[in-house]
Amino acid sequence: MTDAKAFLRGMDSKAKTFAPAARATFEANGELGSWLLDPLARWAEAAYGDRAFEDAAKGYAKYCMGVWKSQQLYEKTGRYTPETMPEIVSEVYEDEGYMVPYMWAAILIYPFWPSMISHISMYRDDFVKALPPSAKLLELASGHGVMGLLAAETRSDIQVEGSDISPPAVAVANRLLGVSGLGKRVNFEVKNALKLDLAESGGTYQGIIAAMLAEHLEDPRPLFEVIAHHLADDGLVFFSTALESAQRDHTYEFHHESEPVKMAEAVGLRVVKLVSDAGSPAPGGRFLPRALAMILRKR
Repeated sequence: MTDAKAFLRGMDSKAKTFAPAARATFEANGELGSWLLDPLARWAEAAYGDRAFEDAAKGYAKYCMGVWKSQQLYEKTGRYTPETMPEIVSEVYEDEGYMVPYMWAAILIYPFWPSMISHISMYRDDFVKALPPSAKLLELASGHGVMGLLAAETRSDIQVEGSDISPPAVAVANRLLGVSGLGKRVNFEVKNALKLDLAESGGTYQGIIAAMLAEHLEDPRPLFEVIAHHLADDGLVFFSTALESAQRDHTYEFHHESEPVKMAEAVGLRVVKLVSDAGSPAPGGRFLPRALAMILRKR
């Protein structure tokens, strides 16, 4: 049966520079990594065939090189240097040739980057497993859709609605959904996460995912308003973001963990758990790239 090892073999073949570190991180956290990659491997093979694993590895390698180059530029300029938002939308989010490899990389960083391992644990144990019975789950900027699919795979009683601004990303999500057997409980569509109707009655979702989204926005504050409006009184939020971590489409520059916390508190949300883990800083660099994740609920 196809499992997580298929991705590792793909790394050994097509991402040799990055394969040893990826394998070491996965093997040090095998149970968590397998929880994510075992079902993904089955879905990927069914949706894309054997080529999925080498394609994923090539996408991961390209992504890692892009992150390294962006971080070097960040150290040199002292600020993020993203493209303008119209260019990001047309040349990144709407470009299938860019987005499909990016989508593979965006999920492989969870089991392959040490700074993201705690995110998997928090997402599974403190969010998915802790959701109220028969929860209705909203995933904002769902991208590849794997987070929502994993939630539905783990909890047979929940419904998932995912949306993303990128048509190629939603196409990947729907292709994986189509072979997952979860089609009756999961839906993905193209939609701007910040244009959900705040005039309609709120409190309809017992779970909301906003994973690695805030740093892609020019101003994350409206995101927190959307989250607070649509979250049920007994609901949970899984929120994550990057701090001092430059990429081509990272626009909002968080420097301190307190910044997203204060944004959440300003709209009536409370942090109940938070982790922030560092990546690899540039030697002698000014900035420390980190990945923050937190569980939120209403006050």
